[in-house]
Amino acid sequence: MFSVIGGSSAPCAVCRQVHRDLARVLGTSAPDDWLAVSPGERLEAELTPDVCILPHGGVTRHFIRGHIQLPLLVPDPEIFVWSVWVEVAEESMSSIAESWSDPNRAAIAPITGWLATELPYAQPTKGLEVVVHTRDPGQVPLLMLAPGSTHSLAAEQCNGVGLHRVAELAELLKR
Repeated sequence: MFSVIGGSSAPCAVCRQVHRDLARVLGTSAPDDWLAVSPGERLEAELTPDVCILPHGGVTRHFIRGHIQLPLLVPDPEIFVWSVWVEVAEESMSSIAESWSDPNRAAIAPITGWLATELPYAQPTKGLEVVVHTRDPGQVPLLMLAPGSTHSLAAEQCNGVGLHRVAELAELLKR
């Protein structure tokens, strides 16, 4: 997978800008709540590129990193990816940990989680229910917004986005 979306040399019909070499993947390196705890609490926590275990206020919270894929509405089929964090129940984290190195882990039943990353949408994204699908080793889990979600992110995951929207999301994330 390439790190950028090639785009087009033609001006965008929405803004008249040329959208080329847009980031294919945008996201954060830790759940939002990682930044909300004190440095001392972080010393008691664990953060890897794929997992976060965060004790806070007498409760241990469990997070995994996953990808929300949005199809791109361009002539060539491409995908834009939000790399986000999802909070899962302790039992779900145990199940994921037990099967992490299993070559057949993609066959494991999906689990429920809650988005733990705020994305630049008009409606809040943190706390949205997602279905976590583990994939083959080497691939982060695929996240699908829960069926019936009326959030605009769910609509974009289902219907796709144009290059203008990807450029807009990247700009909003910078703010």
